[in-house]
Amino acid sequence: MSIPGGDIVTMIREMGVLINCTSDNVLRFIPPLVVTKTEIDEMITKLDSALDKAGGCYS
Repeated sequence: MSIPGGDIVTMIREMGVLINCTSDNVLRFIPPLVVTKTEIDEMITKLDSALDKAGGCYS
């Protein structure tokens, strides 16, 4: 990832998804022990939105 992970963590936390950042550019997901496919799809949508808002430049 070429953008600071901390910015992504802040944005997605405001959307209701818990993740954290390690090594400044590695995102770590913190899902509940029981999660549905719908909830995973929702999290991916929110992550995509946060990455786009942060500059859209990620790899």
